Formats: sequence, structure tokens, C-alpha cells
Amino acid sequence: MINYKETLDELVREGWLISQVHPMLDLTIYNYSQKTQYEGYWTPETLAARGLVLNSKGRVVARPFPKFFNAEEVDSKEIPILPFEVYEKMDGSLGIFFWYADDDSEKLHPVFASRGSFTSEQAVKGWELLQKLPYHDLHVGHTHLFEIIYPENRIVVDYGKEEKLVLLGIIHNGGREVPRENIEEQLGHSFELVKIYNITENWRSLKSQNEPNREGYVIRYSNGFRMKVKFEDYVRLHQIVTGTSNIAIWEVLKTGGLIEGMLDHVPDEFFNWVKSTEASLRSAHENYLWEAHEEYFQIQRALGSDATRKELALEFLKTRFSAIMFKWLDGNSQAATKIAWDAVRPPYAKAFSNQSLNT
Repeated sequence: MINYKETLDELVREGWLISQVHPMLDLTIYNYSQKTQYEGYWTPETLAARGLVLNSKGRVVARPFPKFFNAEEVDSKEIPILPFEVYEKMDGSLGIFFWYADDDSEKLHPVFASRGSFTSEQAVKGWELLQKLPYHDLHVGHTHLFEIIYPENRIVVDYGKEEKLVLLGIIHNGGREVPRENIEEQLGHSFELVKIYNITENWRSLKSQNEPNREGYVIRYSNGFRMKVKFEDYVRLHQIVTGTSNIAIWEVLKTGGLIEGMLDHVPDEFFNWVKSTEASLRSAHENYLWEAHEEYFQIQRALGSDATRKELALEFLKTRFSAIMFKWLDGNSQAATKIAWDAVRPPYAKAFSNQSLNT
């Protein structure tokens, strides 16, 4: 029998997941990595690892919503032809609450986490806010999912001075989602529930609403399938907030960094743009080096092996590649590579455009 925790830990070693061990309890939380997002490595395990919590014996003790995507990213064949509900898309951080009793004790421990951490600023703030509510009413054996809203954690939408938790949904740790009507009946009097809309028209009409100071909608079909619809103004403002540009990507490549390292600041809508920009810059860099090599060796062949440095220099200066040629002549290929990156520095271009978001 395959141990689920061993499978997840192997994905951590391979870089597809990240994990954190609880500082006191026998718990490990798993979240998909930037590498997984960038390369689109979506498997049942990486999709499930959006704050998934297991103990050391491999028992699932918290099961949040699996990763779900923007409507533009979903193949139309995957969208169910089923009844659906439309919820407000909140613009905060995911909070995860559950009760935990280790296998050797009956004592229940309340645990609050953010999407990938038991100790993040958002997790600490979420637990502080939850303690002001009747959290003892929350059921054992279930994962309670909240949006954490407070001013210091503002993304784009301005909620003013509000500090609150909004209950998004509840999932039984076995995988079954608790129906909205049950949540309303049992907890609606004491917890703020995410807003649900009486919308039945085609989801494609929702995006065109483009209301100010709102992120958009989450559509949940009756089989549990979810997808996001984000307003264009929100996406545009998110890009302004993150400041992502082709220059930022060029700087990472020039210094030998990994693009995955900047993806914490890039919303899902920009991943295709980031990937195509990286590919374009790498291609320009390789082409520049290739053209420079061609001229460099052509000069050397023309002058012959006995040519002096002065003779070579006079020919180098006739080309647009002279700086890089002198570095090669001195055997400094690393400096030559940096010169090539400087040469292909692109004119500034922002990430946001309707075309880039819909690719």
C-alpha cells in the first residue's frame, strides 16, 4: 500500500511541493511550489496540496479546497454542464482551521494555518481573529476555510479598517464538502459567511460586470468543481501592485537567478506572460551570442593564428560585438555572457494586456 505522506515528501524533495512541520504538534502542511505553478505540473497530489495537513502516520487531518483556476485557463470540455452557485471572490489570504488530537491522546488542539504555514503572519493574525468568535462551535473532523482580511494584508481590494474572518466553506476530512445550507443553519448566526449570489446565467457574462473594488467571483458546480472569474480592473490593478515587468524578468535572467523566485508576486493571470517573456529574452540572448561568435571566429580565420592582439583589436572595433570579443580573447566567457544580456535589455513593457491574459 502506498503511503500518501511518502508520496508528498518525495514531491517536496523534487521541488514540486513545499512543506512545514508544526512547531509543537505531529503535523506537516503541504503547499504547491512556485516551480509547480510555473511549469504547470498539476497532478492529483499537487492540486490537493493547497494547505493539506497530515500527521507522521499519513493521516489527513486537514483538507482544504484543491487548487482551482481562472475560467480562461480551464479547457471548455472540463467545465461541467451542471447547476452551479456563484460566490464572492474575496481578496485576502486563505485561513485553515481544524481540531487535532494525536493518535496517542484524546486532547483536542485547535490549529490555525495559512495556505502553507502554521507560523506565518497571516496564520497568527487569523488565529487571533478566530479567538474572538465562538470557534468551539466548529466541528471536529472537518476543515474550516476562511478568508483572512485585515488592513496590513491588503492585496488590491480595499476593505478599509476591517479585521475579520469570512467563512468560505467546510470540508469533511474524508473529502465530502458540507452543503452551504447546512453551514448557514449551523454557523450562519455566529460567523460571517462568504456572499452567495442568485445568478443562474452563463458564467461568461460575469466577467463583463467589472465592478470597482471587487476581485470577482468563484463558481462552484454541484459536483464540487470550482473556477475563478476575475474582473479586468482587478487584474490590471494587481499588476500595478506587483510591479511585474519584462525588465524585472530580464534582471533575474542577467544575474543567473531563477524565474520561479519572483512568482510569489505574480498572480496566476500573468504566468503565461512571464513564461513567454522569459523565452523571448533567452532567445534574444542566445541569438546575440551566436552572431557574435560567428563574427569572432570569422575574424580569427581571416587573420590567421599568428595575428597579434593589436591586429585582432582593430578588426573587433569594426563590429558591434567588440566588447564581448575582447572578453572572449581574454578567456572571460562569464563577463561576455553578461555583456550579451546588457545588449538585449528590452524596452520596458508592462505585463497587463487582454491578449496576454487570455493565452
